[in-house]
Amino acid sequence: MDIREILRKLDYFYEQGRLKDAEKLLDNTLSDAIESRNYSAILTVYNELEGLYRTTGRADKAADISDKALELIVQMGLGGTTHHATTLQNGATANRVAGNFAKSLDMYCQAAEIYKNLGQQTSYQMASLYNNISHIYQSQNQYEKAMEYLNMALETVSAIPESEAEIATTKVCLALCLMPMQHMNEAETYLKEAIGYYESPLGSTDGHYGSALSAMGEYMWRKKDYESAIFYYEKALKTTFERFGENYGCKIIRNNLEKIRMEMENN
Repeated sequence: MDIREILRKLDYFYEQGRLKDAEKLLDNTLSDAIESRNYSAILTVYNELEGLYRTTGRADKAADISDKALELIVQMGLGGTTHHATTLQNGATANRVAGNFAKSLDMYCQAAEIYKNLGQQTSYQMASLYNNISHIYQSQNQYEKAMEYLNMALETVSAIPESEAEIATTKVCLALCLMPMQHMNEAETYLKEAIGYYESPLGSTDGHYGSALSAMGEYMWRKKDYESAIFYYEKALKTTFERFGENYGCKIIRNNLEKIRMEMENN
């Protein structure tokens, strides 16, 4: 089993928006890996499936499979390694999306401790952890606490060479946190900077472009500029569909568009 070739095919399916084909490939690979007791391949597929389930709106299933991945980490004697931290981080994100905030935060903190023990305090992984922890606090309307972690994330990635993609992602997260706090000018600055990156040659194929456009749509909605909000949400929908196919993100964008159009009619 050539797991690198399988991952290459998986990336191709994602680029084509063929999520059903991607899931079928992962399911078949998992069956083969289990039959041959290829534990390394099993762990890789578990982590890939977790991300796919989460992306397609099956967060509970993603959280369940992350538990299996963590059990396998113990079985393989990989506790305290980068593999352990990555699996914890993936599982924490799945649990966050599923609404299991306490479990999610505990898993993120465990992953952070591992990264620190491995001397990776200033890594992309640590910055990603800060970003994800901020999402938990945002979900609980603790925006000041969320901002603390987002600023740590931005400081971390800004110190890493060629980290434009991670910086743009973090700026979108900052904007989404600033808007409910009514810091609209700062949010607009971050969004324009992020979208500027995604519309540049360097960021033109980045999968996070749709999220940035959605965030700008929310900004325009909060400013009561409904026409601009619809423009950005429709562009976000088109971009997300082209990149990932019909997924949970498309559903959320359509719901937001419907709400905005109804609000326009009532004003």
